[in-house]
Amino acid sequence: MRKKVLGSFSLHDDPDAGCVWETFRTVKLPKSAAFRDYSDWDITDDGRVVISSQEDSMLWIGRAVGVGNGTIDPDEFGFDSDVGDVYSFPKTERCETVYCNIEGIHFISEKRLVAVSDKAKGKQDSSCSRKDQSLHVFALP
Repeated sequence: MRKKVLGSFSLHDDPDAGCVWETFRTVKLPKSAAFRDYSDWDITDDGRVVISSQEDSMLWIGRAVGVGNGTIDPDEFGFDSDVGDVYSFPKTERCETVYCNIEGIHFISEKRLVAVSDKAKGKQDSSCSRKDQSLHVFALP
């Protein structure tokens, strides 16, 4: 099993409109968002953030700073380390992971998320194929 790592968010610029994008700033994710991998993220116009993890079958919901009216200020962008909750995707009655391949996550309202899952891989447990290649809508607590 891979170790959980604290990821980062890289801000890039393409000053010459060429092939190479330059990283001009890297922002660490909050400790509460440490996962084994990161599959997707979404941010609302007011800075609410969701980050999904495929391997952990979890998501983190928190708040970004330096965001206003749908615009990210690259010099001020960061994460509020005091705000953030981690949720597991639902499991079976026997606590088996069934949302094994979440590839995309998006806020569709204040209390609802839509996720998309990829095809289960041959090496994964058979429970992973129950929810693969689908769209899933989740209500937040």
